[in-house]
Amino acid sequence: MKQFATLRSYILRDRWYLAAGFAALIGVDLLQLVIPLIIKSAVDELTMAAFTQKSLLRHGLLIVAIGALAAVLRFCWRYCIIGTSRRIEAALRERLFSHVIHLPLARLIHSRTGDIMSRMTNDLDAVRMCTGIGLVALIDTVVLGIASIMFMSFLSVKLTVLCLLPMLIIIAATWRMGGLLHKRFSQVQAAFSRMTEMVRETLAGMAVIRAFARETANADNFKKISSDYITKNLALVKIWGALFPFIILISNFSVCVLIFFGGRATIEGTITPGDFVAFANYIWILIWPMMALGWIVNLFQRGAASMARINEVLNQQAEPLNNSTPASRTDSTNIEIRKLSFTYESVTRPALDTISLSIPGGSTIGITGSTGSGKSTLCSLMQRFFDPPRGSIFVNGTDICDISLRDIRSRMAYVPQDSFLFSDTIMANIAYGRPDASAEDVEAQADLAQMTNEINYFSHTFSTLIGEKGITLSGGQKQRLCIARALLMKAPVLILDDALSSLDAATTQAFIENLKAQAAIQTRIIVSNRIASIQHADMIYVFDDGRIAAQGTHVELLRGRGLYYQLYQRQKLEETEAVPSV
Repeated sequence: MKQFATLRSYILRDRWYLAAGFAALIGVDLLQLVIPLIIKSAVDELTMAAFTQKSLLRHGLLIVAIGALAAVLRFCWRYCIIGTSRRIEAALRERLFSHVIHLPLARLIHSRTGDIMSRMTNDLDAVRMCTGIGLVALIDTVVLGIASIMFMSFLSVKLTVLCLLPMLIIIAATWRMGGLLHKRFSQVQAAFSRMTEMVRETLAGMAVIRAFARETANADNFKKISSDYITKNLALVKIWGALFPFIILISNFSVCVLIFFGGRATIEGTITPGDFVAFANYIWILIWPMMALGWIVNLFQRGAASMARINEVLNQQAEPLNNSTPASRTDSTNIEIRKLSFTYESVTRPALDTISLSIPGGSTIGITGSTGSGKSTLCSLMQRFFDPPRGSIFVNGTDICDISLRDIRSRMAYVPQDSFLFSDTIMANIAYGRPDASAEDVEAQADLAQMTNEINYFSHTFSTLIGEKGITLSGGQKQRLCIARALLMKAPVLILDDALSSLDAATTQAFIENLKAQAAIQTRIIVSNRIASIQHADMIYVFDDGRIAAQGTHVELLRGRGLYYQLYQRQKLEETEAVPSV
């Protein structure tokens, strides 16, 4: 039950709803137990020929009145208890979602999307069932069970003991099977998460799958995962499916005991025929709690297994967005890197090895180098997507580790090398970082990113809906929309991480010229393997194997005839070869 401690605050929040619901539920149970006594009275009157039409009508109307009151109370407990389980589900889902989006990027990279989706859907559903109908069944079992035994004991203690003996076997069996149900349901949930991840990954990579004609192979892989899910479900069903018939079988033994011993007691006059009929009704009422006992064990074991999976996520440390002190609020932003080294988890080779560089406020810095040389890693560390070593990155003289994440990221507009757009309008995608921005401002940034003319070709211009991840747009169009989104932030620092790779030379040149014409106080960091994109920079750093191989202006680096010179000559040759001969 310790797994459910997470729900304590939600239960306390809705305690009055639950109290009202439980009161109504107990009322329904007690009303059900009164009906056999009314039937007993009617049967005894019939047996002794002491009945009248008026007395029988009174008994019938009393049962109808009790049924009507029970119907009203049933509505009350359903509204209060089942409604509370839905509110708990919603609150827990919102908490889980909010926590996931605040987890460190390093943690999310190593998590499977399908597994997280499974916890937010299938596992939450199991928790809802446990806190809703599971609690109802539990209260029903306790109240009906105890009250039925009390009413039966009032009629005959000896007969009550004899009828309850077979039911002790049910308690022992459900206790034994509880642990097995928990284990097998955990396996079912894990298999479901793998299947969900397979579906998500297939839909996301559909273009690649078709390009390599792997549709059949993917379908076969999914069939294996689906079969494993079914196998684990069947293993669970074997336990769960055997439990119910077993409970019903043992319950029927109690009925047999009643017929044999209760019938003899009636014949001998120890109990009245009315007592026998009432006793039979109480036995059938008691069968439900015995049957529900197995269901309760199943629901709570499922809920506990799912709650454990949810707690695994909630117990992971989220990023503290507002810790430490804010960075100094100046118009320009100076960034200094001091002997920065960084190695990713599960990798022995450092991505960055003792690099040092200075980025003065208002300057334009170019970063280039070979693939995998650490350029994107540096961009990620400057925004603390990953935590750098303390004393290695400073913003306006303050260690970046002492600046709140919200503050540092609000000062940096970032365009990643993998352009990501939401399934929304062009306007909403550009204004994502500033949803309160005016339409004129959005259009101005789109024009600066060289995208206005192409947007105007769309039938609904800025109101055009784009597909998931911008699938309806070309690579260059997606990059320019992402650039416009970053420009609209008007942040002190603009980071373009290989964000011009899909643009042609003319568009790139026009954008660079527009960028140079903007306010000089903005610090710009342009990461690119295309020399044309960075040759105008105030300072260029050439990365190689996690180190800075060279630095200087475009002219100085060409004179050095190092890696930068080789990249420049290779690109000039490619441009020359691309020009068709006449």
